[in-house]
Amino acid sequence: MGASADQPLDALFAAITDGDIDAVAEVFAEDVKVWHNITDRAVDRDQSLAILRHFVRTVDDRRYEILERRHWDGGAMQRHVVHGTVDGAPLRAPVAIIFELRGDKITKIHEYVDSAAVQALMPKRRATAA
Repeated sequence: MGASADQPLDALFAAITDGDIDAVAEVFAEDVKVWHNITDRAVDRDQSLAILRHFVRTVDDRRYEILERRHWDGGAMQRHVVHGTVDGAPLRAPVAIIFELRGDKITKIHEYVDSAAVQALMPKRRATAA
């Protein structure tokens, strides 16, 4: 597993870093499912792209510090730290992702992120009257 196995992952993270969600869509299979540990649910392609649009609008100076990446037939895993700023405050979020791949397309993502580290990215909840 050489450079070709890294291509879809490198393309994904470069596109997010650049804020190019159309380029993210190019590496996602039409039927991609993206599961997040924070919500404990999977979202489809359009929902995932919407989440990423929110991410790139909210986080400035995005960069990925890749700690580890391993491949196997039909998949890969990556551990990284997402760095950036949110409203001027630093963001540092450890993440582990398991990918399923079909050729040069990502078909499934299981993302594990420290929920406390990304609290600033979560939509603000309205207080409810008692």
